Amino acid sequence: MITIIALILVTIGALNWLSVGIFNFNVINWMFTPSAYVGARIIYALVGIAGVWLIAYLIYNKFSPKRIHAVEEMASDKHHSDTM
Repeated sequence: MITIIALILVTIGALNWLSVGIFNFNVINWMFTPSAYVGARIIYALVGIAGVWLIAYLIYNKFSPKRIHAVEEMASDKHHSDTM
């Protein structure tokens, strides 16, 4: 569940950067008035935390023992089927 929330937050951040890059329009700053600067900073912080979470999630899942052993098992299964 937290990974899905992180994906949503990172997508919001990516769409904001897209609007800045193409239209020079920052949606987050537009949503919060200058007096609510703290609200925009909170959103930016949440998007950043979500990005760090997803990086850790990807690294953990790429190098998890389950995946590493799965590759070894696939190789040994292939070896056994070649020798039969």
